[in-house]
Amino acid sequence: MLFFPSPSAIGQVPSVLTYPMHGQTKLSSEGYRTRDGHVIEWLGRLMGNVTVVSRPEPFPLAARPLRGRPPVPGTRSIRTNARSWPISSDRRRWWPQSTRWYPELPEEADDVPAIVWNPFLAVAPGRRNPFTTRRTVVLDLLDDWTRHFAFASIRPEVDDAYRAAFERADLVTANGEGTADLARRFGRDDVTLLLNGCDPDIFSATSLATGRTVVGYVGKMGRRLDLDGILTTVRALPEVDFRFAGPVLDRGFAGPLRRLPNVTLLGDVPYDRVPSLLQSFDIGWVPHRVGDGEVGGDVIKTYEYRAAGLPVLSTQIDGAGTRGLRGTTALPVGEHVSVIRTWTKDGPRVPRRPAEVPEDVTWRFKATTLLRMLDRSDHQTAGSSCVS
Repeated sequence: MLFFPSPSAIGQVPSVLTYPMHGQTKLSSEGYRTRDGHVIEWLGRLMGNVTVVSRPEPFPLAARPLRGRPPVPGTRSIRTNARSWPISSDRRRWWPQSTRWYPELPEEADDVPAIVWNPFLAVAPGRRNPFTTRRTVVLDLLDDWTRHFAFASIRPEVDDAYRAAFERADLVTANGEGTADLARRFGRDDVTLLLNGCDPDIFSATSLATGRTVVGYVGKMGRRLDLDGILTTVRALPEVDFRFAGPVLDRGFAGPLRRLPNVTLLGDVPYDRVPSLLQSFDIGWVPHRVGDGEVGGDVIKTYEYRAAGLPVLSTQIDGAGTRGLRGTTALPVGEHVSVIRTWTKDGPRVPRRPAEVPEDVTWRFKATTLLRMLDRSDHQTAGSSCVS
Protein backbone atom coordinates (compact mmCIF):
# COMPACT_ATOMS: atom_id res chain seq x y z
CA MET A 1 0.00 0.00 0.00
CA LEU A 2 1.73 3.17 -1.17
CA PHE A 3 0.19 6.59 -0.80
CA PHE A 4 1.71 9.95 -1.67
CA PRO A 5 -0.73 12.54 -0.29
CA SER A 6 -1.10 15.97 -1.76
CA PRO A 7 0.35 18.73 0.44
CA SER A 8 -2.97 19.40 2.16
CA ALA A 9 -4.78 16.05 2.12
CA ILE A 10 -4.93 12.94 4.26
CA GLY A 11 -8.08 11.54 2.72
CA GLN A 12 -11.11 10.69 4.85
CA VAL A 13 -11.31 12.32 8.27
CA PRO A 14 -10.16 9.70 10.81
CA SER A 15 -11.36 9.06 14.36
CA VAL A 16 -7.81 9.44 15.67
CA LEU A 17 -4.42 10.33 14.20
CA THR A 18 -1.31 8.41 15.23
CA TYR A 19 2.31 9.38 14.63
CA PRO A 20 4.60 6.38 15.27
CA MET A 21 8.29 6.75 16.02
CA HIS A 22 9.31 5.28 12.67
CA GLY A 23 7.77 4.85 9.23
CA GLN A 24 5.31 2.24 8.03
CA THR A 25 8.16 0.31 6.40
CA LYS A 26 9.70 -0.38 9.80
CA LEU A 27 6.36 -1.02 11.50
CA SER A 28 5.52 -3.68 8.90
CA SER A 29 8.95 -5.27 8.72
CA GLU A 30 9.17 -5.55 12.51
CA GLY A 31 5.64 -6.88 12.87
CA TYR A 32 4.29 -4.05 15.08
CA ARG A 33 6.46 -5.27 17.96
CA THR A 34 7.23 -1.90 19.54
CA ARG A 35 5.03 0.01 22.01
CA ASP A 36 3.64 2.35 19.37
CA GLY A 37 2.99 -0.59 17.05
CA HIS A 38 1.12 -2.57 19.70
CA VAL A 39 -1.01 0.44 20.63
CA ILE A 40 -1.80 1.22 16.98
CA GLU A 41 -2.83 -2.40 16.42
CA TRP A 42 -5.27 -2.26 19.34
CA LEU A 43 -6.61 1.14 18.36
CA GLY A 44 -7.50 -0.38 15.00
CA ARG A 45 -9.26 -3.26 16.71
CA LEU A 46 -11.10 -1.14 19.26
CA MET A 47 -12.35 1.71 17.12
CA GLY A 48 -11.23 1.48 13.49
CA ASN A 49 -10.78 4.50 11.23
CA VAL A 50 -7.29 5.13 12.63
CA THR A 51 -4.88 7.06 10.43
CA VAL A 52 -1.21 6.18 10.88
CA VAL A 53 0.91 9.09 9.67
CA SER A 54 4.17 7.39 8.82
CA ARG A 55 7.47 9.14 9.36
CA PRO A 56 8.60 10.34 5.91
CA GLU A 57 10.81 7.84 4.11
CA PRO A 58 13.43 8.72 1.50
CA PHE A 59 13.00 7.60 -2.09
CA PRO A 60 13.36 4.80 -3.15
CA LEU A 61 12.52 3.31 0.27
CA ALA A 62 9.05 4.86 0.20
CA ALA A 63 8.47 3.44 -3.30
CA ARG A 64 9.14 -0.17 -2.33
CA PRO A 65 6.23 -2.50 -1.56
CA LEU A 66 5.83 -3.19 2.14
CA ARG A 67 7.44 -6.37 3.41
CA GLY A 68 6.28 -8.26 6.44
CA ARG A 69 2.98 -7.36 8.02
CA PRO A 70 0.58 -5.12 6.07
CA PRO A 71 -1.12 -2.19 7.82
CA VAL A 72 -3.26 -3.70 10.56
CA PRO A 73 -7.06 -3.84 10.16
CA GLY A 74 -8.86 -0.69 11.18
CA THR A 75 -5.92 1.53 10.22
CA ARG A 76 -4.97 3.49 7.14
CA SER A 77 -1.29 4.19 6.55
CA ILE A 78 -0.14 7.50 5.07
CA ARG A 79 3.36 7.19 3.63
CA THR A 80 5.14 10.25 2.30
CA ASN A 81 8.12 10.52 0.01
CA ALA A 82 10.89 12.73 1.38
CA ARG A 83 12.83 14.56 -1.29
CA SER A 84 16.18 14.18 0.45
CA TRP A 85 18.34 11.42 1.87
CA PRO A 86 19.87 10.89 5.35
CA ILE A 87 23.51 11.92 5.64
CA SER A 88 25.48 8.73 6.14
CA SER A 89 27.93 10.39 8.55
CA ASP A 90 25.14 11.51 10.89
CA ARG A 91 21.95 9.64 10.21
CA ARG A 92 20.21 10.89 13.38
CA ARG A 93 20.03 14.36 11.89
CA TRP A 94 17.35 12.89 9.62
CA TRP A 95 14.93 12.96 12.56
CA PRO A 96 14.55 16.77 12.67
CA GLN A 97 15.11 17.15 8.93
CA SER A 98 12.36 14.72 7.93
CA THR A 99 9.61 16.73 9.67
CA ARG A 100 9.36 19.04 6.64
CA TRP A 101 7.99 16.13 4.58
CA TYR A 102 5.12 15.12 6.84
CA PRO A 103 1.75 15.67 5.12
CA GLU A 104 -0.15 18.85 5.82
CA LEU A 105 -3.32 18.29 7.79
CA PRO A 106 -6.54 19.68 6.30
CA GLU A 107 -8.76 22.01 8.31
CA GLU A 108 -11.46 19.36 8.62
CA ALA A 109 -9.02 17.32 10.75
CA ASP A 110 -8.33 20.14 13.22
CA ASP A 111 -10.56 18.52 15.86
CA VAL A 112 -9.25 14.99 15.36
CA PRO A 113 -7.24 13.90 18.42
CA ALA A 114 -3.70 12.60 17.96
CA ILE A 115 -1.32 10.24 19.75
CA VAL A 116 2.32 11.14 19.07
CA TRP A 117 5.44 9.07 19.76
CA ASN A 118 7.91 11.20 17.80
CA PRO A 119 8.62 14.44 19.73
CA PHE A 120 10.18 16.05 16.63
CA LEU A 121 6.63 16.54 15.30
CA ALA A 122 6.34 19.47 17.71
CA VAL A 123 8.83 21.46 15.61
CA ALA A 124 7.41 20.48 12.21
CA PRO A 125 6.48 23.48 10.04
CA GLY A 126 2.95 24.81 9.62
CA ARG A 127 0.08 22.40 9.20
CA ARG A 128 2.44 19.42 9.16
CA ASN A 129 2.60 19.88 12.94
CA PRO A 130 -0.22 18.08 14.80
CA PHE A 131 0.39 20.17 17.94
CA THR A 132 -0.58 23.50 16.37
CA THR A 133 -4.39 23.31 16.22
CA ARG A 134 -7.21 22.89 18.71
CA ARG A 135 -7.01 19.08 18.60
CA THR A 136 -6.18 17.13 21.75
CA VAL A 137 -2.70 15.60 21.61
CA VAL A 138 -1.23 12.84 23.77
CA LEU A 139 2.57 12.67 23.84
CA ASP A 140 3.41 9.06 24.72
CA LEU A 141 7.05 8.74 25.77
CA LEU A 142 9.11 5.73 24.68
CA ASP A 143 12.69 6.43 25.80
CA ASP A 144 14.57 9.42 27.17
CA TRP A 145 16.33 10.60 24.04
CA THR A 146 18.37 13.14 26.03
CA ARG A 147 20.16 10.10 27.51
CA HIS A 148 20.14 7.90 24.40
CA PHE A 149 23.62 7.42 22.92
CA ALA A 150 22.21 7.35 19.38
CA PHE A 151 20.96 10.95 19.69
CA ALA A 152 24.12 12.40 21.25
CA SER A 153 25.14 14.19 18.03
CA ILE A 154 21.84 16.11 17.88
CA ARG A 155 21.28 16.73 21.59
CA PRO A 156 20.37 20.45 21.11
CA GLU A 157 17.71 19.51 18.54
CA VAL A 158 16.38 16.81 20.89
CA ASP A 159 16.08 19.34 23.72
CA ASP A 160 14.29 21.81 21.45
CA ALA A 161 11.85 19.13 20.28
CA TYR A 162 11.06 17.99 23.80
CA ARG A 163 10.65 21.55 25.00
CA ALA A 164 8.11 22.28 22.27
CA ALA A 165 6.32 18.94 22.66
CA PHE A 166 5.93 19.20 26.42
CA GLU A 167 4.75 22.79 26.14
CA ARG A 168 2.09 21.97 23.55
CA ALA A 169 0.88 18.46 24.45
CA ASP A 170 -2.44 18.32 26.26
CA LEU A 171 -1.63 14.99 27.89
CA VAL A 172 1.67 13.21 28.57
CA THR A 173 2.10 9.51 29.29
CA ALA A 174 5.35 7.71 30.15
CA ASN A 175 6.34 4.05 29.86
CA GLY A 176 8.56 4.09 32.94
CA GLU A 177 9.83 6.10 35.87
CA GLY A 178 12.78 7.31 33.80
CA THR A 179 10.62 8.81 31.06
CA ALA A 180 8.26 10.23 33.69
CA ASP A 181 11.28 12.01 35.19
CA LEU A 182 12.07 13.34 31.71
CA ALA A 183 8.60 14.90 31.54
CA ARG A 184 9.00 16.47 34.97
CA ARG A 185 12.37 17.97 34.02
CA PHE A 186 10.51 19.84 31.29
CA GLY A 187 7.82 21.02 33.68
CA ARG A 188 5.13 18.36 33.16
CA ASP A 189 4.24 17.26 36.67
CA ASP A 190 0.92 15.99 35.29
CA VAL A 191 2.58 13.06 33.50
CA THR A 192 0.70 9.75 33.70
CA LEU A 193 2.71 6.55 34.20
CA LEU A 194 1.52 3.93 31.69
CA LEU A 195 3.93 1.01 31.74
CA ASN A 196 4.51 -1.42 28.87
CA GLY A 197 2.77 -4.76 28.58
CA CYS A 198 2.12 -7.74 26.34
CA ASP A 199 -0.55 -9.69 24.50
CA PRO A 200 -0.64 -12.76 26.75
CA ASP A 201 -2.92 -14.80 24.49
CA ILE A 202 -0.24 -15.18 21.81
CA PHE A 203 2.27 -16.81 24.19
CA SER A 204 2.36 -20.37 25.53
CA ALA A 205 4.01 -21.60 28.74
CA THR A 206 4.52 -25.07 27.22
CA SER A 207 8.24 -25.78 26.92
CA LEU A 208 9.55 -27.19 23.65
CA ALA A 209 13.20 -26.78 24.65
CA THR A 210 15.51 -29.70 23.91
CA GLY A 211 19.16 -30.57 24.37
CA ARG A 212 21.33 -28.33 26.48
CA THR A 213 20.04 -25.46 28.58
CA VAL A 214 19.07 -22.51 26.39
CA VAL A 215 19.46 -18.95 27.65
CA GLY A 216 17.76 -16.64 25.18
CA TYR A 217 17.63 -12.94 24.43
CA VAL A 218 15.17 -11.24 22.06
CA GLY A 219 15.83 -7.62 21.14
CA LYS A 220 18.12 -5.20 19.43
CA MET A 221 21.81 -5.76 19.94
CA GLY A 222 23.77 -2.60 20.53
CA ARG A 223 25.26 -0.39 23.21
CA ARG A 224 22.30 -0.92 25.47
CA LEU A 225 23.68 -4.41 26.17
CA ASP A 226 26.54 -5.14 28.57
CA LEU A 227 28.84 -6.85 26.06
CA ASP A 228 31.66 -7.51 28.55
CA GLY A 229 29.22 -9.05 31.00
CA ILE A 230 27.70 -11.18 28.26
CA LEU A 231 31.07 -12.49 27.08
CA THR A 232 32.18 -13.28 30.64
CA THR A 233 28.94 -15.17 31.36
CA VAL A 234 29.00 -17.14 28.12
CA ARG A 235 32.64 -18.17 28.53
CA ALA A 236 32.01 -19.35 32.11
CA LEU A 237 29.15 -21.62 31.00
CA PRO A 238 30.39 -23.67 28.01
CA GLU A 239 27.71 -26.29 28.77
CA VAL A 240 24.91 -23.76 28.14
CA ASP A 241 23.66 -22.53 24.75
CA PHE A 242 23.04 -18.79 24.37
CA ARG A 243 20.76 -17.61 21.58
CA PHE A 244 20.32 -14.00 20.50
CA ALA A 245 17.40 -12.99 18.28
CA GLY A 246 17.41 -9.46 16.94
CA PRO A 247 19.16 -7.03 14.63
CA VAL A 248 22.78 -6.11 15.33
CA LEU A 249 22.92 -2.31 15.57
CA ASP A 250 26.62 -2.00 16.37
CA ARG A 251 29.28 -3.87 14.44
CA GLY A 252 31.41 -4.39 17.52
CA PHE A 253 28.88 -6.78 19.02
CA ALA A 254 28.56 -9.47 16.38
CA GLY A 255 32.22 -10.45 15.98
CA PRO A 256 33.07 -11.31 19.62
CA LEU A 257 29.84 -13.28 20.03
CA ARG A 258 30.21 -15.24 16.80
CA ARG A 259 33.63 -16.44 17.93
CA LEU A 260 32.11 -18.25 20.94
CA PRO A 261 31.07 -21.85 20.16
CA ASN A 262 28.02 -21.83 22.47
CA VAL A 263 26.46 -18.67 20.96
CA THR A 264 23.95 -18.59 18.10
CA LEU A 265 22.95 -15.33 16.46
CA LEU A 266 19.50 -15.90 14.97
CA GLY A 267 19.16 -12.54 13.23
CA ASP A 268 16.04 -10.42 13.26
CA VAL A 269 13.19 -12.86 13.93
CA PRO A 270 9.74 -11.74 12.69
CA TYR A 271 7.50 -10.91 15.63
CA ASP A 272 4.89 -13.53 14.77
CA ARG A 273 7.60 -16.17 15.30
CA VAL A 274 8.70 -14.86 18.70
CA PRO A 275 6.10 -16.82 20.74
CA SER A 276 7.29 -20.17 19.34
CA LEU A 277 10.92 -19.07 19.73
CA LEU A 278 10.36 -18.42 23.44
CA GLN A 279 9.07 -21.97 23.80
CA SER A 280 12.57 -23.16 22.82
CA PHE A 281 14.22 -21.13 25.62
CA ASP A 282 14.74 -22.19 29.24
CA ILE A 283 15.65 -18.73 30.59
CA GLY A 284 14.79 -15.26 29.32
CA TRP A 285 17.83 -13.01 29.60
CA VAL A 286 18.05 -9.21 29.89
CA PRO A 287 21.81 -8.43 30.07
CA HIS A 288 21.44 -4.65 29.75
CA ARG A 289 23.95 -2.08 30.87
CA VAL A 290 23.14 -0.37 34.16
CA GLY A 291 23.52 3.39 34.54
CA ASP A 292 25.37 4.64 31.47
CA GLY A 293 23.39 3.31 28.54
CA GLU A 294 19.98 3.15 30.22
CA VAL A 295 17.35 5.23 28.44
CA GLY A 296 14.61 5.39 31.04
CA GLY A 297 12.02 3.16 29.41
CA ASP A 298 10.30 -0.08 30.37
CA VAL A 299 11.63 -3.32 28.84
CA ILE A 300 8.87 -5.03 26.83
CA LYS A 301 10.70 -8.34 26.53
CA THR A 302 10.41 -9.04 30.28
CA TYR A 303 6.60 -9.07 29.95
CA GLU A 304 6.80 -11.39 26.94
CA TYR A 305 9.29 -13.73 28.60
CA ARG A 306 7.03 -14.03 31.63
CA ALA A 307 3.87 -14.45 29.53
CA ALA A 308 5.65 -17.47 28.02
CA GLY A 309 6.34 -18.82 31.51
CA LEU A 310 10.09 -18.22 31.33
CA PRO A 311 12.03 -17.35 34.46
CA VAL A 312 13.73 -14.03 33.74
CA LEU A 313 17.28 -13.12 34.67
CA SER A 314 18.05 -9.42 34.34
CA THR A 315 20.63 -6.90 35.34
CA GLN A 316 19.49 -4.25 37.82
CA ILE A 317 18.12 -1.80 35.29
CA ASP A 318 15.41 0.64 36.34
CA GLY A 319 12.30 -1.23 37.43
CA ALA A 320 13.67 -4.76 36.94
CA GLY A 321 12.01 -7.09 39.42
CA THR A 322 9.74 -4.39 40.84
CA ARG A 323 7.25 -3.76 38.03
CA GLY A 324 5.54 -5.78 35.36
CA LEU A 325 4.94 -9.49 35.95
CA ARG A 326 6.44 -11.33 38.92
CA GLY A 327 9.23 -13.76 38.17
CA THR A 328 12.20 -11.56 37.29
CA THR A 329 15.47 -11.99 39.17
CA ALA A 330 17.48 -8.77 38.97
CA LEU A 331 21.16 -8.98 39.92
CA PRO A 332 24.49 -7.57 38.73
CA VAL A 333 25.65 -9.35 35.61
CA GLY A 334 28.63 -10.73 37.53
CA GLU A 335 26.22 -12.92 39.53
CA HIS A 336 24.37 -14.36 36.54
CA VAL A 337 26.68 -17.35 36.17
CA SER A 338 25.93 -18.60 39.68
CA VAL A 339 22.17 -18.06 39.21
CA ILE A 340 22.13 -20.05 35.96
CA ARG A 341 24.12 -22.84 37.59
CA THR A 342 21.67 -22.95 40.49
CA TRP A 343 18.65 -23.06 38.19
CA THR A 344 20.19 -25.92 36.15
CA LYS A 345 21.65 -28.02 38.97
CA ASP A 346 18.99 -30.72 38.48
CA GLY A 347 19.28 -30.89 34.70
CA PRO A 348 19.21 -28.83 31.53
CA ARG A 349 15.51 -27.91 31.69
CA VAL A 350 14.52 -25.01 33.92
CA PRO A 351 10.91 -25.40 35.09
CA ARG A 352 8.45 -22.98 33.55
CA ARG A 353 6.89 -20.46 35.92
CA PRO A 354 3.51 -19.55 34.40
CA ALA A 355 2.56 -15.96 35.09
CA GLU A 356 -0.83 -14.52 35.91
CA VAL A 357 -1.28 -11.58 33.54
CA PRO A 358 -3.74 -9.03 34.94
CA GLU A 359 -5.79 -6.98 32.54
CA ASP A 360 -3.85 -3.78 33.22
CA VAL A 361 -0.68 -5.38 31.84
CA THR A 362 -2.19 -6.03 28.41
CA TRP A 363 -1.75 -3.84 25.33
CA ARG A 364 -5.52 -3.73 25.01
CA PHE A 365 -5.67 -1.98 28.38
CA LYS A 366 -2.93 0.47 27.38
CA ALA A 367 -4.77 1.44 24.18
CA THR A 368 -8.09 1.71 26.00
CA THR A 369 -6.50 3.94 28.63
CA LEU A 370 -5.19 6.33 25.98
CA LEU A 371 -8.62 6.47 24.33
CA ARG A 372 -10.29 7.21 27.65
CA MET A 373 -7.81 9.98 28.33
CA LEU A 374 -8.61 11.52 24.96
CA ASP A 375 -12.31 11.05 25.58
CA ARG A 376 -12.20 12.85 28.94
CA SER A 377 -10.14 15.66 27.46
CA ASP A 378 -12.57 16.02 24.54
CA HIS A 379 -15.53 16.20 26.90
CA GLN A 380 -13.80 18.97 28.80
CA THR A 381 -13.17 20.99 25.63
CA ALA A 382 -15.75 20.17 22.98
CA GLY A 383 -18.14 17.71 24.56
CA SER A 384 -17.40 15.07 21.96
CA SER A 385 -16.24 11.46 22.27
CA CYS A 386 -13.40 9.70 20.45
CA VAL A 387 -14.29 6.24 21.74
CA SER A 388 -16.73 4.25 19.65
